[in-house]
Amino acid sequence: MIPNKNYSTIIQTAFHIFRSKISYLVIMKLLGLFLILTFTMSCQSDRSPSHYQRSWSELDRTYLLENLDASLKLVLNEVDSLNETQWNWKTYENKWSIAQVIEHLIVHDEMFYRDTRVLTGLPTMTPQEDSLFSEDDLILSYREITPQNTGEAPPYLEPLGRWCSKEDAVFAYSRVRKAMIEFVRSTDKDFRKLYTSSGRGPTAYRDLHQLLLISVAHTQRHLLQIKKIKSSNNFPGN
Repeated sequence: MIPNKNYSTIIQTAFHIFRSKISYLVIMKLLGLFLILTFTMSCQSDRSPSHYQRSWSELDRTYLLENLDASLKLVLNEVDSLNETQWNWKTYENKWSIAQVIEHLIVHDEMFYRDTRVLTGLPTMTPQEDSLFSEDDLILSYREITPQNTGEAPPYLEPLGRWCSKEDAVFAYSRVRKAMIEFVRSTDKDFRKLYTSSGRGPTAYRDLHQLLLISVAHTQRHLLQIKKIKSSNNFPGN
């Protein structure tokens, strides 16, 4: 049996060793290393890109339905009373007539409607980083005619005289826009989970809801153009 005095000596010795400088430095180094590793892992986690997480809501659907319909009606109302002379009149030879503006709107809507039908037929799309998408309000700002938003239409959207009369063009425009509206109304696809390349602009992608927001903004933009043509001093009938 070991005397109690020996137990006391052993405990005191162990305590002094633990409090020794060497042990203290070792413990502090280990603690410092642990904190560095923890901080590094935390920073790496914070820098990880987040995927685009929006979901298409019924409010989104309603917004598209109301504004696709309203913008169509505003354009049709603006051109309803025009005769063929007014329909084809230009402020300058190198500027578009109202007939050409409407033709541009038709082919633009046809392109976006086709894109919508194709994209919703895909089984899945790879998630992209949230930073690669724009906010909806920025998309809708395209309706304003500003130097930043002004540019020449690409060749596939240029007016080429595809429709020979105002009646034919108005019918074609109404038909494609109404088809787009009906698809938005009836689809069960999540428009936020589908996307396409932005083409131009500050971000790489736009989701399918945003694609159709562009159709709304694009129509409103060219509605302003039609009104400006009609307000010209030399516009026939003024």
